[in-house]
Amino acid sequence: MIITTRFAIRSILLLAAVFPFGMSLLGQTKFIAHGRVKIDGGNLDGARVIVYKNGAKERTITDALSKFTLDLDLNANYIVSFEKPGFVAKKLSFDTRVPADAVANGFTPFDFAVSLFKQYDDVNTVVFNQPVGMIRYDGSAGDFDYDTDYTKSIQSQLQEAAAQVEQKQKQEAQAAAEAEKRKAEDAKAQAKAEAEAKKQAAAQEAAAAKAKAEAEKATAEAERKAAAEADKRRSEEAKALAAADEKRKADEAKSAADAAKQAKAVAKTEPPPAPPPVQKAERPKPLPPAPAPQRSTLASEPRSGEDGRRTQEPVMAEEPSRVAPARATEHQDLRPEPVVEEPEVVRTEDLLVEAGKVTTVVKLETAGKLTEYRRVYHKWGGVFYFKDGQPCTALIYENEALPHEQLAGASPRSKHE
Repeated sequence: MIITTRFAIRSILLLAAVFPFGMSLLGQTKFIAHGRVKIDGGNLDGARVIVYKNGAKERTITDALSKFTLDLDLNANYIVSFEKPGFVAKKLSFDTRVPADAVANGFTPFDFAVSLFKQYDDVNTVVFNQPVGMIRYDGSAGDFDYDTDYTKSIQSQLQEAAAQVEQKQKQEAQAAAEAEKRKAEDAKAQAKAEAEAKKQAAAQEAAAAKAKAEAEKATAEAERKAAAEADKRRSEEAKALAAADEKRKADEAKSAADAAKQAKAVAKTEPPPAPPPVQKAERPKPLPPAPAPQRSTLASEPRSGEDGRRTQEPVMAEEPSRVAPARATEHQDLRPEPVVEEPEVVRTEDLLVEAGKVTTVVKLETAGKLTEYRRVYHKWGGVFYFKDGQPCTALIYENEALPHEQLAGASPRSKHE
């Protein structure tokens, strides 16, 4: 009955299953865990698994996250963080401390799966700042298993977060379906409009082609009629010209006959005319003598007054300088940017699991100064925070003790989360 309850809790919270093997590993010095990472509504691109041993980062796994293996040293505390940008990170805690007499019997490889869901701004994910599952050695079972007390303590918070995420996913799915429906309707309307436009364009092209054919037919008919009328006019004009030419020739022949007849009649009645008298040529008269040249006195006498001849006025011009002016060059010295050196921070994190509480101890050492933060979780439900032994708020603990690059939470609700 105990085993059935444990497997039911695993199925609800972490969706993982332990597949026992028939053979035990004698003399086993490591604890083997087989893991899988799933992304709700996405792929594993950009996902990673970070393994922290005793508070220090030991390794990062980025390849083959659909099926990978962790070999964990015994007698150590491990925090395994599952992360992907844009998704809520989750963590698992592995406490590999075992009694010395249990090592000889070996341990069954532990199988688990972690599912990451999308980060939503209005979903409370504070519960994922702590491990969503704790795996430790169970003396009654003689093997590693989930700490059911720890799982029950955060079960209600995990279920509340899961319900909020499920509601968000339903809303997103509904919005996506509506968007797809609107897209299909828009595509249908656009296709209908394009078909109507093509139909109208085809009708317009047919009407234009018909009008063009009718216009060409009318033009050809008009040209044919015009050509026929022009041929008719040319024929009539040729006939009129031929008739006029015949009449002119007949009139000329008649006039010539009448003139010859009249000349013959005149020759019979009048004597022939006498020849004109010869006139004697007259001698040319002599030319008169040329007058003597006279000398003008005006050419030698001086005359006062302005000279009427054209003069050339001087033209003044300035020759451009052959020396080019100097060009001003602006130069600005670039000042080197000051280099600000940030102090190195050494961070260590320990997880102390006791009978009635779980304590997370974070130590930050900066420039020789050591600051200690504690988060104490009691199984009866109380959570307290301390800074250097003095009580503090959860906000101070999260802002100062937690690493800045760490995404919010990593918590499989079950083995198959």
